Amino acid sequence: MAGVVGGAFLSSVFQVIRERLASQDFRDYFHERLWKKLEITLDSINEVLDDADIKEYQHRNVKNWLDDLKHDVYELEQLFDVIATDARSKGKMRRYLSLFIKRGFEDRIEALIQNLEFLADQKDRLGLNKFTSGDCEIGVLKLLREFRAVSKSCNDIFVGKDGRVIPRILPTAPLMDKSAVYGREHEIEEMTEFLLSDSYSETFVPIISIVGVIGMGKTTIARLVYNDHKIHEQFELKAWVYVSESFDLVHLTQAILREFHSSETYSEDMEILQRQLQQRLAGKKYLLVLDNIWNENVECRKKLLLPFSNGSSGSKLIVRTPHNEVASIMASTRLLRLNQLNESDSWSLFVHHAFLGKNIFEYPNLESIGKKIVEKCGGLPLALETLGQLLQNKFCETEWIKILETDMWRLSDGDNINPILRLNYLNLPSNLKRCFAYCSIFPKGYEFEKRGLIKLWMAEGLLKCWGRDKTEEQLGNEFFNYLVSISFFQQSVTMPLWAGKYYFIMNDLVNDLAKSVSGEFCLRIEDGNVQEIPKRTRHIWCCLDLEDGDRKLDHIHKIKGLHSLMVEAQGCGDQRFKISPSVQKILFSRLKYLQVLSLSGCNLVELADEIRNLKLLRYLDLSHTEIASLPNSICMLYNLQTLLLEQCFRLAELPSDFCKLINLRHLNLNGTHIKKMPPNISRLKNIEMLTDFVVGEQRGFDIKQLAELNHLQRRLQISGLNNVIDPADAVAANLEDKEHLEELSVSYDEWREMDGSVTEAHVSVLEALQPNRNLMRLTIKDYRGSSFPNWLGDYHLPNLVTLELLGCKLCSQLPSLGQFHSLKKLSISGCDGIEIIGAEICGYNSSNVSFRSLETLRFEHMSEWKEWLCLECFPLLRELCIKHCPKLKSSLPQHLPSLQKLEIIDCQELQASIPKADNISDLELKRCDGILINELPSSLKRVILCGSWVIESTLEKILFNSAFLEKLEVEDFFGPNLEWSSSDMCSCNSLRSLTITGWHSSYLPFALHLFTNLHFLMLYDSPWLELFSGRQLPSNLCSLRVERCPKLMASREEWGLFQLKSLKQLCVSDDFEILESFPEESLLPSTITSLELKNCSNLRRINYKGLFEQKTAWTIYSILDSKYEYSLYAPFN
Repeated sequence: MAGVVGGAFLSSVFQVIRERLASQDFRDYFHERLWKKLEITLDSINEVLDDADIKEYQHRNVKNWLDDLKHDVYELEQLFDVIATDARSKGKMRRYLSLFIKRGFEDRIEALIQNLEFLADQKDRLGLNKFTSGDCEIGVLKLLREFRAVSKSCNDIFVGKDGRVIPRILPTAPLMDKSAVYGREHEIEEMTEFLLSDSYSETFVPIISIVGVIGMGKTTIARLVYNDHKIHEQFELKAWVYVSESFDLVHLTQAILREFHSSETYSEDMEILQRQLQQRLAGKKYLLVLDNIWNENVECRKKLLLPFSNGSSGSKLIVRTPHNEVASIMASTRLLRLNQLNESDSWSLFVHHAFLGKNIFEYPNLESIGKKIVEKCGGLPLALETLGQLLQNKFCETEWIKILETDMWRLSDGDNINPILRLNYLNLPSNLKRCFAYCSIFPKGYEFEKRGLIKLWMAEGLLKCWGRDKTEEQLGNEFFNYLVSISFFQQSVTMPLWAGKYYFIMNDLVNDLAKSVSGEFCLRIEDGNVQEIPKRTRHIWCCLDLEDGDRKLDHIHKIKGLHSLMVEAQGCGDQRFKISPSVQKILFSRLKYLQVLSLSGCNLVELADEIRNLKLLRYLDLSHTEIASLPNSICMLYNLQTLLLEQCFRLAELPSDFCKLINLRHLNLNGTHIKKMPPNISRLKNIEMLTDFVVGEQRGFDIKQLAELNHLQRRLQISGLNNVIDPADAVAANLEDKEHLEELSVSYDEWREMDGSVTEAHVSVLEALQPNRNLMRLTIKDYRGSSFPNWLGDYHLPNLVTLELLGCKLCSQLPSLGQFHSLKKLSISGCDGIEIIGAEICGYNSSNVSFRSLETLRFEHMSEWKEWLCLECFPLLRELCIKHCPKLKSSLPQHLPSLQKLEIIDCQELQASIPKADNISDLELKRCDGILINELPSSLKRVILCGSWVIESTLEKILFNSAFLEKLEVEDFFGPNLEWSSSDMCSCNSLRSLTITGWHSSYLPFALHLFTNLHFLMLYDSPWLELFSGRQLPSNLCSLRVERCPKLMASREEWGLFQLKSLKQLCVSDDFEILESFPEESLLPSTITSLELKNCSNLRRINYKGLFEQKTAWTIYSILDSKYEYSLYAPFN
């Protein structure tokens, strides 16, 4: 196994150690003889590290030497951390009293110096030399040094005050840039055509497998097609699931359910999981990517694919695999084999990355060299992209010649790591190498969040900025962006942005590289096959389950020098391994040097007092646990920087001595039930992330504790503002000086009646909480005042992008919001005092267009709102939603040129026409009988209509004039049978999904068989509906659901189901006890794969003859009544 890249990696560590040795605190602990001896020894080793950086890939002895050196340097860092903690935690008197322990420190430092001296003596025997300018050796070592020197002169890197090299950070790469893909146009077109086609009639979902060796571009093509807008519009459900090499079917099926956003509680029983997946996919057109399949087991494939017959016609699976055998075992419908790029495409790809938009003809001397470099890459896209990025914006001929002459293929020690990737790694500066190597702790396919990883780097001391004018977060952000720019990190396909957080992933090759350079110092324990853990291991990620959780922890306990322990719980609920107090006591007593501890999502209900033993702990994650309280001993963790308690819903209070955590920077309380802040939290002057600040009952003065917390960043939620009575306390909170806050939410507790003096006090308090002008997002919830603050109506917040005014019941007039030039999203809800919205909301500056940037506008639950008078604005509005405004009478804006989505729900008094907007694609009208459609938008794709008048006045127009309509839902028609003048609905060939609920007349006014491309049909709660008009169903129907329709059920033999050659799923319910036997012979077509019977309490017999005449695989799911459930599965074909 390859060791950690020594060289520059360790030189950055040496720099940090030198800085510490210069500190008086450290010199107080040692005789001058010792620290001078240590400095000399480290300098002796440091001068040969560059040479060792390359030779470790050519000589195993050098690799072993670097491993030994790294181990001793870790020990030295660890000892210095202990000394620094001891120095900070003791006063002068106590430090003198503790002088007797100096001898213990000196003994340990003496032993380490002896080890380092021994290693220094070995460097000559290993042939490690100090690099000199006269050295004529041509190799990667000289190449890299020249890279750095030349790049510095070209402003591609810069050198800090401490001499360390930092790259110029390039812009973050986009999720996928089609213009950067060369030579794959045919494959992309073929794959897109396959996914969009509905011509496949297999019993099971059609599969396209992308096959090619590592680095051939399989992921690039899959990501590009997956994110194409045409693909996005085609499928109702999309999911991308990474399949680990050691996967099991249960956990893979759970992952697929999660990615399809199923709300089910996930069982550990495979049969139940597959039924849940079947139900989730029933009638839906879905696309699933199974990324990185290696398993060649046929039986495993059969079980995996069993639920996937339930989707609508047109559903597809994409399989990405390096092996032809896997594609064959998966019974792929289409095989997409990727070969090497030809010479022309290879050159184009290289030029794209190396010249980054510059004209290659301006550098004729580089073209011939570049083509020889491209020839060495053998048409491998990964190699071409990597070398292009390595030479990006470097136009010195010498650099290109060095790359050409470098024997890149010798940069491998037989560990199958791509040598060009390794070359890119070798070109990273030292401290960035350490950050990248740390990422080897993550399993393959693991999605990590950007800010979360930066916090981990900080906790491990990888972002020490000695002498820098940057914060560690800023440096970490630059490092992260650089790793994205060279494609070591890629944005997640499944959730690139989730809950305001950006998620990333390392592809398998990069993950292997990280593991190679971290060696035995980082360990992932992913399955039950855990052996003895190497003593040098410093970082562990492990998965604990009920079966072998104890055995894994027994091995982990023995690694006393462990720095990071990240635990992931396997299973759900009580099926997870419990981290009991007794387990914690052992952990916390033996692993005293932990700096990172993550127990997020584990079965944890209390934290043991022994947590106090972890004096060096800087990062503690207890998120998503059931912990109810924190022991006061946690306040002894003076080094703690990050404490994450997100979604600890049982947590109601923080310890009384919490203010002692003076180094705390990040505190996440989101989703907790904290009732008040701990005393003296204002002492946490370094805190940068504080998600929630709770003002306790009768503790309004607590808000003053925010006064000195001026380093707060990103988001802050202040709740319990109803407890603040004195405006002076609010002024003292000093929100206006918190210039790094981007988002502010202020909220009050549950509404209750108040007298006038209290109401006016709330006005003054909110006025005093004026935020900084840099604020971008603001929410005011359940405000008790009678008017909004003045700072919300003027130009004080020029950067405001999002504003939410929720439950502000006493305010009778909205502020002037139209002049917020950056405002894109405005939500107003529950403001019961508003009766008229007039010109005041637009502002009084007639020279400016009101709401010139607004894209989304929502009014909800406005019980007293009657008139909307400000109508001539909103040039960029894309979404307008008006819900539950029962008294609103007039009017609606009529000119909204950018509008795409319109929702009007429960506005019974509204008399208006919908806006004139040619681009509306999504229309929802429910219980708003006064709404008229004078001009029907021509681009409608999704329509929901509810209420007799809306349906009667609108449905016919939509069906006869909407050429692009794909989804239609109709609810609650109580009128007489409708008679339409025409039955020509050829314009509705695009309709794919139709849902009719609560149709209370005897027949439909249109013939269903005219919807020739309809795939999904649901009829629900329509007790009077007797027959389908025309007595025929659409010929391409794939999924049919008929529930609570007794008369329709009685005529089931007239539906003509046996003629439907595409029908796969059928669900019927018998709430009115009609069925005694089901199904009748020849009722069902041979294509049926899933039959669901609901609420059939009168069913006496399942007619197996009517079932077994089917020629294909099938599944029955039958609920006879509320007490019994039966499932029958036929053999898989």
